Amino acid sequence: MKIIASGTFDHLHEGHKFFLQEAFNRGVVLIGLCADSMITYKQLAHKVYPYEKRKNDLLSYLEGEGYVREEDFFIMKIEDAYGFADDIEDIDAILVTPDVRENAEKINEIRRMKGWHALEIVEFPLIKDEKGIISSTRIRKEEESS
Repeated sequence: MKIIASGTFDHLHEGHKFFLQEAFNRGVVLIGLCADSMITYKQLAHKVYPYEKRKNDLLSYLEGEGYVREEDFFIMKIEDAYGFADDIEDIDAILVTPDVRENAEKINEIRRMKGWHALEIVEFPLIKDEKGIISSTRIRKEEESS
């Protein structure tokens, strides 16, 4: 199975790692990594790591876990909410968190209009710790206040 797992992956944290592990449990992972142009809307956007650092952090983590680039996973830059999901037919599923499920449904509408099969939408919950939902935004806010 080929499954998409997209995100900004800023300040790579446990929530990201659980999310990616869920994708790897299902097959080859096509990681859509948000371009810098996509982060301007994020809270404390000036604190988001640049694309190349986020990509290198992902590579270091994944290779450290024993995953092989271009065998177990591919990292592709995405420039919009649909990324490559409406450009590549040979994909089976997309892993999403509840806050972006609507994007996956729109992707499936586009895929159906092209005569392609819809992606299986696998919803993954946001991970919490003792402070609440683990998020890059929360980490950036904590850095800002320290």
